Amino acid sequence: MKIKAIRAIERHQMLHPGDTVLVALSGGADSMALLHVLYSLKDEYSIKIVAAHFNHGIRGEEAKRDENFCVEVCKSLGVELFIGSADIPALAKEKGLGVEECGRKERYAFFERTAPEAKIATAHTLSDCEETFLFNLARGASLKGLGSIPPVRDNIIRPLIYCSRDDIENYCAENKISFVTDSTNLSDEYTRNGIRHNIVPQLKKINPSFDCAFERCVSNLREDEELLGILSDSVLENARTENGWLAENLNTVHPSLKRRAVAKIIEEVASQKPQAHHIEAVCDILSNGGSTQVLNAVSFCVYGGVLAPADDFADEWEQDFTAGLNFLPYETVKSAFYDKIDKINIQKFNKQLLAKAIDYDKIKGVLIFSSIKPGDKIRPKGRGVTKQLRRIFNENHVPPFYRNRISVLRDDVGAVWVSGVGADERVSADENTKRFLFIETVGENRYEE
Repeated sequence: MKIKAIRAIERHQMLHPGDTVLVALSGGADSMALLHVLYSLKDEYSIKIVAAHFNHGIRGEEAKRDENFCVEVCKSLGVELFIGSADIPALAKEKGLGVEECGRKERYAFFERTAPEAKIATAHTLSDCEETFLFNLARGASLKGLGSIPPVRDNIIRPLIYCSRDDIENYCAENKISFVTDSTNLSDEYTRNGIRHNIVPQLKKINPSFDCAFERCVSNLREDEELLGILSDSVLENARTENGWLAENLNTVHPSLKRRAVAKIIEEVASQKPQAHHIEAVCDILSNGGSTQVLNAVSFCVYGGVLAPADDFADEWEQDFTAGLNFLPYETVKSAFYDKIDKINIQKFNKQLLAKAIDYDKIKGVLIFSSIKPGDKIRPKGRGVTKQLRRIFNENHVPPFYRNRISVLRDDVGAVWVSGVGADERVSADENTKRFLFIETVGENRYEE
């Protein structure tokens, strides 16, 4: 077993001189074997060994027995031991998680808090990998899930990953290593126990060398997963633009690479690993356009050939109109009034400016600024056509999630002026205008007709 552990350490470069290694110590055979192997290698690799024990609050006095056992073992070896605990059944109920999943999350969180700079060594074995593989297979996992438990993940190392449960038991017997037995491991109430007790033995009847065959299989799967990961990274970078990712680049690669690239995009934006249906939803809008919501209320939109995060959908808003500067939620708009006498006397306005002027006396009711509203339309002066704002925005490639950022000045009848579009012909100035209103966007409008 020790030779297999050294092979794993060397192959995956788990240890380096000066490392502090925190051993996750339950007191069971696996973790006791791990502690003794690493303790025997500490001088060879120039590492420091500490340990941590976590009480899940499930087995009462038996759990306390395990804790006391770990205390005595570490004391005899001169290894510093950290102890943590939590009422996992209560926490699982509170968080809506399974007991096993909740226990794993709390246990790893304790290890990270205890020694944030250390490498965390867990006693996962080849047998654990087999159970995880079968569990993931039953759930329809992807290639990554079928790769089972990785030998190294971030600061977590698994030196016993090539050792079977038989290897562990033989090592403990040969080296007279004491350990405790967790009674929950004997019950099929937990999913993994059922796999361990019922399914794996049947596979070993089919192939007595199942452990070796499985190790070979899962090693190949991990290598394939690693290669596909590298290729999908290349796809992702080739598709990346300033505002998102080019849909064409993602749509023209193999579906496997497309899904992997999309999964990485979702994780990058949402800071959480997506599930299969999230990935498929984004793949669908890449092919067909539109938008979709995934994790953490994050949305994605494909517009103008670009896949972009749309989690910053602007809310609807409304604000009173004032003369001078109007500091609106997403833009700053300047308004100015002039009368006809001013225009004639000071010759201030050229023909182009007059074409954009509003006849203030044509305004009906009260002026307000707001975001766009359903059915909003405008008839730009001299165009001879009335258009829905939605259509204008489509023509100008304004993403749907951006549109509420664009300011609309309206009266009781409808839109008077739209940022980036101009004034409605209904209120435009002419030779009979006595009071002129000029409106212009002076900040933060990127989209113009």
